[in-house]
Amino acid sequence: MISRMISRMQPLATSPGRHSTLSTISVIFLSLLVCNHQICSGYEAERGVQLRGGSTNNNSAYLRFVILHLPPVLIVTRNSSGHITNLGGIAMSVLEWLSHTMDFRYEIIPDNIYSVENNAAGKGLMSYILEGRADVILGGIVITASRFQKLNFPYPFVIGQFGLVIPYPSSEVDIMAVWKPFQGQIWIFLAVSMGMTILCLYGISHCIKDYLTNKTTKTKLTNGKLFEDIGRAFQYVFGVILSQGLLAQGGTSRDQKLTIRFLAGAWCTACFVLVTAYSSVLISFVTSPNYKPMIQSLYDMPKNPKIKITVNRGWSPDLLFTNAEDGIFKYLGDQLRNEPGLRCSETSQCMDRVRKGSSAYVQEYRTIRNYVGEDLKNTGRCDFTIAKQLFFSFGAGLAISKQADVEYYNRGMLKAHEAGFVDLWFARNSVDASRCLNPIRDIASEKQRVTLGGLSGAFLALGFGYGLSVLSFVGEFIFRRR
Repeated sequence: MISRMISRMQPLATSPGRHSTLSTISVIFLSLLVCNHQICSGYEAERGVQLRGGSTNNNSAYLRFVILHLPPVLIVTRNSSGHITNLGGIAMSVLEWLSHTMDFRYEIIPDNIYSVENNAAGKGLMSYILEGRADVILGGIVITASRFQKLNFPYPFVIGQFGLVIPYPSSEVDIMAVWKPFQGQIWIFLAVSMGMTILCLYGISHCIKDYLTNKTTKTKLTNGKLFEDIGRAFQYVFGVILSQGLLAQGGTSRDQKLTIRFLAGAWCTACFVLVTAYSSVLISFVTSPNYKPMIQSLYDMPKNPKIKITVNRGWSPDLLFTNAEDGIFKYLGDQLRNEPGLRCSETSQCMDRVRKGSSAYVQEYRTIRNYVGEDLKNTGRCDFTIAKQLFFSFGAGLAISKQADVEYYNRGMLKAHEAGFVDLWFARNSVDASRCLNPIRDIASEKQRVTLGGLSGAFLALGFGYGLSVLSFVGEFIFRRR
């Protein structure tokens, strides 16, 4: 019915100026009609498990489709005997859209095959096209050089990148948080400045003492309360930087000269800036949860040999790595060749291997995002997350024979992208996994409270100081007893 409406609209576009306007109107009108028939929401339950469909026009083209199960692109649900009980996903929405816009009838071949190429388990989906048993492979078929030699690929409805599923990181105790507010160079310069300040105070005090001493009578004109004792200088410098206010106890007096006052004032000013900066930055380290993913990207894997890649046998990541001749892809391909067990026949096996904390699973980003969301929905907790950096952009969609007309399918796919239906189908068929994808921002209530784990570094330093104090006390006690 929709195709007949479009055919009636086309004769009206007699002039170039009216053609674009009427074409746009017809696409919008068609989109509204299609949405009313529930195509926007995917392959609905009212169609059940019907494996045939399309227009009622007997003169329509008849196409045979073979399917690749890959949620959320195509979701195939089977019962215990292997019969299909439900079909869903973005691919079914694409199929219904193309059937109505391009006016063809279709049949879905309900075979249970999970690979495109032939492998040790038997023939793949590609053989259906090459042997003439099917016309189209329905699913997110990634375009590769080896596949393009045998098949044609219309405009893809999946344009994305590969990602890595990794175990969800746990919050670790950061005992080094007390040192992190300052970079290493600052600590080095601070230690050097403290040593120089102590030596300057001690040296200037001795010079003043010698100058104020009566050379003839060898009697002192001062009461000896300057920094002529290295211990007093040390006590003063550390007291100021620790904000203990030991200025009156550090050996100073009203007899101090202007030189010492300038030096002490400069040190107090520097300590004020350093302590204020340190205190303000330290709070951000001790209040934030310390989540450290085991890897940030695919290129971190050579740095951690304990982590192995895991892929679906015969799927695009497997072919990408095993056919690589150099770089990080060849490194991962060597892992797969040396350990064939890293290839899994079912996605659940790959995810279980990741759950054990020894592997990272590679697949298209929106696909693994859906896997993470499904696991969160089933378990109520985050066992998985996705590495921050994605890699290898690609397109995926339908696959047809070399003799088929690609433009016939391109027109329908471009209309779906132009109307924004593809993004809508992805949004409606995906499970929300945002809670597991931002582990650093998780649990806002814990960010507002200082935890013992965050202050463990400060308590460790305090315990070290207690130990030194006890040893000093024991030493002084023994020395006085003698």
